[in-house]
Amino acid sequence: MIRKDIVLAFLAHEMRDLRSNTRVLPVFLVFPVLALLFPAVIVLFGDAMVAGAAHDPGMTAMLEAAHRQPEFAGLDLNQALMRYALRTVVGFYLLMPVAMAGTASAFSIVGEKQQRTLEPILATPISDREFLVGKFLVCLAPTLAVTWATAVVAILLVDTITLVRLQAVLLPDRFWIAGVGLLAPLLGGAVVLITMRLSARSVDPQATVQASALAVVPGFLVVFGVFGKLLISSFTALLTGIAVAALLDVWLFRRVERTFEREEILTRWR
Repeated sequence: MIRKDIVLAFLAHEMRDLRSNTRVLPVFLVFPVLALLFPAVIVLFGDAMVAGAAHDPGMTAMLEAAHRQPEFAGLDLNQALMRYALRTVVGFYLLMPVAMAGTASAFSIVGEKQQRTLEPILATPISDREFLVGKFLVCLAPTLAVTWATAVVAILLVDTITLVRLQAVLLPDRFWIAGVGLLAPLLGGAVVLITMRLSARSVDPQATVQASALAVVPGFLVVFGVFGKLLISSFTALLTGIAVAALLDVWLFRRVERTFEREEILTRWR
């Protein structure tokens, strides 16, 4: 049984620590800027993208992929390419929680060790599950807040531009809603759980960040490189990915909880 009052108090404490972590904040600033820039460029320069498709094999392939989408049938080249290109931006919004949550969770436990604040926390009546839930939420919640807020601003920005230029509203479509709203938090949760486990076993925050940067994020890029085109082309595949990610999160949390040993963590640091 999780005691909500203890988890909320612990969460407030952890949020204060996260805001003061100067190594985490830059990641939370850079990704939203890029996530707003990409869709804005697509809708502002869509005409140029279509015009240059004949001379650019990459753009030609994207245009052909857009034509194969049944929901784009009957649209002109400009709008079909814009809609498909905007759909590919969902991949970046899936990367955002992976990168941001991975950086935050890298410091989640080993940072407490370094600051010598872990021992007093684990000496309280807080249970292992409450401790892990608090750490999980403090790493994932700010990431989701930034990702979703950025997505809302991007949607408003894109629709404002397209209403003026095309008299049409392009976002959000069902891929944006399911991808950013459901798959992104599930992927972020998986990364938090994996990195929390690395953090619990480490004594060096920088080593944990490097392990996350060299293994977790590239692993995501490989997976998206293999399945990304399918996820943005088939809504059934996207829903299947969401279900698999949800099951993975449940399994990872149980795994982390089962292997979490507070005495071992304290002993390894000493």
